[in-house]
Amino acid sequence: MKLLTLLRAAILMAVTAVSLTGCQLTSSELPAISDSGTKNSGHVVWHDLITPNLEQSQAFYSSVFGWQFEAINDSYTLASLDGKLIAGMAELDNKQNASHWLSLISSKDIAAVSEKTIKAGGKVLVSSTEIKGRGTIAVLEDPQGAVFSLINTVNGDPETQQTDNGWIWQEVWSDNPEQSKAFYQSLGNYSAQSKPLSNGNYSYLALNGTPAIGFVKKPDAEIGNTWVNYIKVADVDATLLKVTAAGGIVLMAPNDKVRSGSVAIIRDPAGAGIVIQEQM
Repeated sequence: MKLLTLLRAAILMAVTAVSLTGCQLTSSELPAISDSGTKNSGHVVWHDLITPNLEQSQAFYSSVFGWQFEAINDSYTLASLDGKLIAGMAELDNKQNASHWLSLISSKDIAAVSEKTIKAGGKVLVSSTEIKGRGTIAVLEDPQGAVFSLINTVNGDPETQQTDNGWIWQEVWSDNPEQSKAFYQSLGNYSAQSKPLSNGNYSYLALNGTPAIGFVKKPDAEIGNTWVNYIKVADVDATLLKVTAAGGIVLMAPNDKVRSGSVAIIRDPAGAGIVIQEQM
């Protein structure tokens, strides 16, 4: 019961956070997230944390994952791992103290994806907005209620990093994973794929043979549908010690029945949830 209560609280906080995301990420000029010159359309290429306490969030992710930070202005900072940009953090001034990791999908035609989302029964929470220096973004809600973002970068997308303490995967937790998968597949040239796991088949979408988005039945009917992001770690148990020492909460400890005990669900001190995993 304690786990489900914490999960519900985390999702409710996330919904509040994304409803206020637009003004936090579109109000000023932001630097480019990459100068690669290439785009990885359809893949998640960036993550922004919306947090009520920027200083607290930086301290947590520095202690647990070794991220370094560079302040861009009073309310936005960039996080780096081994000298490469990995995420942004925007301070959110709100009474709910809500926090959430927002997944940004690379898109060359934000208007078309937004139109498809509306026609499918979803919503545009923040319409296509140009951010000087970074590109164009939009924040959408899929027909099942999960919130995600689109980005059309100015100078290209960051290269994929499969390193410890960096992003490794993302999923949509849904009460109807097949409906969720069908929606996202309609947004691009995705192919539906699956692979066997110990407790059944795992469903995901791929682009040109490269996995892009996974889909999972959410663990409880009372929590909202949501995107969940994964960070790769060398040792889950050792990382959980760092999580609790830094003020985070373990929502789900490693369990042999769940991916052979290689994963755990955590919540940072501001309430944002993520999954940590030793391997994929």
